[in-house]
Amino acid sequence: MAVTDDLKGWVKDQTQRLRDDPKAWVRERGEQARRLVDVTPFSDDALARELTDLRERVAKRADLPAPERQRLHDDLLALHDRLTPGGALVSGAKIGLAASVLPVIGLISGPLLGGAYGVYRSQTLSDARTEIQALLRTLAA
Repeated sequence: MAVTDDLKGWVKDQTQRLRDDPKAWVRERGEQARRLVDVTPFSDDALARELTDLRERVAKRADLPAPERQRLHDDLLALHDRLTPGGALVSGAKIGLAASVLPVIGLISGPLLGGAYGVYRSQTLSDARTEIQALLRTLAA
């Protein structure tokens, strides 16, 4: 049963499954979150690793074939989009959704809190966005 089909029935079904076998319910939610979420964490270490990789690839841009240059361009734009407030809101909401294991309360509050955190992080990462824009200009030159 999908959430969009019958919300009340879905909530009752999830609640009953949680009461019957809480460990199995949590395992299922964990598997569902792993399949659903594909975002890079907002940690400083993850961002530093990604920026280092992109810097190295931009430095070797003359040796890259055309498809690799296009992929590099796409990777730079994707990172920039994830770090803008709108992209960070979506990514943060997905992280919040993945972290929520409580039935209805977690599904509602997790994405809201994750989205708020994503926007906060995007506002603190203006230097990274500026560097990505410079790398894009270098790649275009």
